[in-house]
Amino acid sequence: MARKGENIYKRKDGRWEARYIIGRYANGRAKYRSVYALSYSEVKKKRQDEMLKMADMNYEGQPKAGTVETVAKAWIKDSSHKWKESTKCRYQEKLGIYILPHFGKREFSDISTAEIESFISMIQTEGMTGRKPVGAGTARSVLTVFKQIRLHALKMDYQVRFNPECIVVRSQKAEIKVFSEAEEKKLVAELKSDTDETDVGFLTCLFTGIRVGELCALNCDNIDLESRVIRIRATMQRLPDHSGGDKKTKVTISKPKSECSIRDIPINKELLEVLRRFYKPGAFLLTGDKEKFVEPKTMENRFKSILKKCDLKPVGVHSTRHTFASRCIERGMDPKTLSEILGHANVATTLNTYVHSNKKSKEDGVNMLSDLFSV
Repeated sequence: MARKGENIYKRKDGRWEARYIIGRYANGRAKYRSVYALSYSEVKKKRQDEMLKMADMNYEGQPKAGTVETVAKAWIKDSSHKWKESTKCRYQEKLGIYILPHFGKREFSDISTAEIESFISMIQTEGMTGRKPVGAGTARSVLTVFKQIRLHALKMDYQVRFNPECIVVRSQKAEIKVFSEAEEKKLVAELKSDTDETDVGFLTCLFTGIRVGELCALNCDNIDLESRVIRIRATMQRLPDHSGGDKKTKVTISKPKSECSIRDIPINKELLEVLRRFYKPGAFLLTGDKEKFVEPKTMENRFKSILKKCDLKPVGVHSTRHTFASRCIERGMDPKTLSEILGHANVATTLNTYVHSNKKSKEDGVNMLSDLFSV
């Protein structure tokens, strides 16, 4: 089995194999090379040594890149036309908060893999000056920016000494917050007791698994009452505003986070009747208005208020998505179908997140052997 994210495997013959990227084909796919050793630590060091040798070999006749800040600005100028606005904001944030304050004035071509690995470890354990330590998700995002800047420098034939492919950000799997059936029934009863647009929104989350940004951007024109489907075609986010105005952030409505997030979700008959009562052509579902909308942060606050009324633990709206997925698995929906409804990139994401054994399934499993005791 591979060590997660490292491309290091134990082979059937007992040896360890570590793969690393040596280039890319014309279609962008990575070219790999492997090294072998008798232990995990040995093969990891062997791969790192080979990657550093490869970097040193590439120095011949290549100019240095200039400062990290210069290379980063050139990368953004060269690549940003291919990005969604949210992606550009995310990259600029990681540069401005983490990378440039620490590396900005350094010569890009002099930075080593060990320095970047140490920096990633530092922001996770100590944090940047005036900031708390970051989680694994943020650390991976920072490392992704390093990888993208490096690819730009390689494309420009500059000297590049570091290779972040062998840096691994470790983390514990985050706990999935799921309402029990009793809690869900209590919540549904509250939402149905005196239903308004906000309540309809949370019911839609509980029974379709859509994300809160998708809910906030949902226009009634994308609810097909005849075909009984919700067409997810947009999402809402609050992003940094770099236009130079007084406001630091702005709300944007754009295409969903990925192509697989563009999907049609079936509506069950009970939810369909609720949606039918609040359907207004051309209007946002959450407001019944063509211009006014509710943003995700507001919906998070409203959700906490409803949970407080129900005497339930305070969790985020995303728990409704986890709850929907868990109920579907418990009731026998196949993971592939659920994956498409949720808009996951592949079924493995669904399996790793939601398909797990619980106490009852374990008990049922071992009880299947009870007949053997009667022989």
